[in-house]
Amino acid sequence: MRCAYSALPCSSPGPAGYLRLLKRKSTCVLAAGLTFVLCVAESLAQNPDKWPTRPIRMVHGFISGGSVDITARLLAAHMTEVLGQQVIVDGRPGAGGTTGATIVARSDADGYTLFLMASGHATSPGLYRSLPYDPVKDFTMLSMVASNPMVVLANPAFAAKTIQELVQRARASPGQINYGSGGIGSGMHLAAVLFEARTGVKLNHIPYKGGNAGPVALLANDIPVLFTTAGGSTSYVDTGRLRALAVTTKKRFVLWPDVPTIAETVAPGFDVLAWYAVAAPKNMQAALVTRLNATVSEILSRPDVTGKLLALGAEARATSAREAQNFLASEVARWTRLVRDEKIPPQD
Repeated sequence: MRCAYSALPCSSPGPAGYLRLLKRKSTCVLAAGLTFVLCVAESLAQNPDKWPTRPIRMVHGFISGGSVDITARLLAAHMTEVLGQQVIVDGRPGAGGTTGATIVARSDADGYTLFLMASGHATSPGLYRSLPYDPVKDFTMLSMVASNPMVVLANPAFAAKTIQELVQRARASPGQINYGSGGIGSGMHLAAVLFEARTGVKLNHIPYKGGNAGPVALLANDIPVLFTTAGGSTSYVDTGRLRALAVTTKKRFVLWPDVPTIAETVAPGFDVLAWYAVAAPKNMQAALVTRLNATVSEILSRPDVTGKLLALGAEARATSAREAQNFLASEVARWTRLVRDEKIPPQD
């Protein structure tokens, strides 16, 4: 007769034999325990209906209190309710959002690390000399969340009262009209570069370090024109302190039905928007993608969510995961090409 955990005989093994028996038995027990844990983990991974069993982290790459952070917290609160596990927002600002993107790209695709991606993600590949991730291949897109137009604002004292008049004056005086943006390579700057390319004008760029610096300079009439996001401009426009000359999307902004688009006035087909999406690391299981897509879609159909997004200047925009993936790829290609063609200096 042989023992279950040893090839040694059971009879009179002696002290040394007992030690060998104990060591082999302990090894077998540990191996069995590890096998059990791995089997349970594999079972959970293969059965997304059991997910989530612990809190989920939603990473973004921007400062606390900004529009990206507010949007992430809005989604996280509703996802916590729907999924039954807390969704914790983890802001990791730095390098134009690439710090947060790097964290997500290096995480497991197990559903416990999500990414609130902003439109700057698509401009980074063209702007930075190198990135520690592939902006498309290293992410599983789950759904678009919202989009909002950028806007060309003018100080009321500026002589050009329409976007057509701005173009006329810029053509008459190349490089003489200053405009502000949120910084070199920001979405607002790239929208302005595309505007110049499509209309054949040359403006003089004055970059500001994001935040409220651009609108403050415009209010003070330090610059006559500003390219910025509509969300942060509604109060200035609605009170008449600043004039909206045009929005950058192909259709008019729902909050400003009387403000024309660039596309319908001076550059047919012009369409630039800021956007948010929910993503995850690459190679996420299809069943988890389907479940998360359905969760986001359901949340974005709630009137209180759409209302809060609209107050931020953004319109809810739920899509399929495939639509979101295709959109990301097209945006990365578009802005990378623009940065190259317009010779915008790369950033370190």
